[in-house]
Amino acid sequence: MKKILVGLLVVLFIFCAWNYSLLYYACVQLKGQLTIIFESKPIDEVINDKSIPKETKDKLLMIAEIKKFALEELGFPNNNNYTTFYDQHNHPLMYVVSACPEFSMQEYEWHFPIAGNFTYKGFFKRDMADQEVLARKTEGLDVYLGTASGWSTLGWLKDPVLSGMLKKSKGELAELIIHELTHSYKYDKNNVTFNENLATFVGQKGAILFIKKKFGNESPLLKEYEGILHDNQLFDERMTKGYYELDSLYKSFKNETSIEAKKQEKKELTEHILGSIKELNFVDQHRYDFVFQKRDKINNAWFASFKRYNTLQPRFERSLNSQGNDLKKWLQTTDFSRFSGQ
Repeated sequence: MKKILVGLLVVLFIFCAWNYSLLYYACVQLKGQLTIIFESKPIDEVINDKSIPKETKDKLLMIAEIKKFALEELGFPNNNNYTTFYDQHNHPLMYVVSACPEFSMQEYEWHFPIAGNFTYKGFFKRDMADQEVLARKTEGLDVYLGTASGWSTLGWLKDPVLSGMLKKSKGELAELIIHELTHSYKYDKNNVTFNENLATFVGQKGAILFIKKKFGNESPLLKEYEGILHDNQLFDERMTKGYYELDSLYKSFKNETSIEAKKQEKKELTEHILGSIKELNFVDQHRYDFVFQKRDKINNAWFASFKRYNTLQPRFERSLNSQGNDLKKWLQTTDFSRFSGQ
């Protein structure tokens, strides 16, 4: 028994030494997530706090209604998500790193035990995210660093409402909550593109249904959200098309094409794609001015995020239409394996 125990300890030591960086990352992430959970307050307590603004309380009450709607009208499972509130104090909580080769749209993948493979990696600590960015850039990759307004722990932990979520309009908030709840309902391991496309689609469709039920078919809130959705879909479709344009460009490069020539063609096409934004018929023509303010950070990894979230939307739309636009029935009866394989 002693020999077996010593052998197991040696194996465990070797495993830990070999996977030190992954274990350290997991510990830091777990600590960050648990800190948020333990420092969160029950929503009922926040609502009864006289120092909390009425607008905040109204949105927290609405989130409870959104969750109830998702359970009753969409068939989502009941859980303890979004029953607590965490104040971010206007600071980002999660930094997200994604990457692609300089002349390819093949997304870099991070591998995690149990959870599977992901084409992005989240960090609660900015310095760790910066280190990851540097490490991937050292490999010659295009790297994009963003922040997340929300995320799902897939039912493993109790996800709180984050104060940053409440900055969104009511329609966008409904979309976000339903989006994240979808991850706990339908999840295909190792298939980020399917998971994010489905959550995006269900989030948007579910938000419209919720707004119509709560505020009416002719409500100003519905009109406002439909305008946001119209602009977002136009923008997302154009950027997704841009992803494929860049992909075609890179595949057209010959072995003898110089690095300088590749960079120049990449730059010209990227500028053309971004410039085409101004030609789109937005409800709010200034909604995407921020893109031009950060154009120096836009690269392959940025464009890849649009494929990750939007490339399956037309197929989902056709499938839903074929079932009479009954979102609950569609979610419960559709064989999503035909989509997850893309």
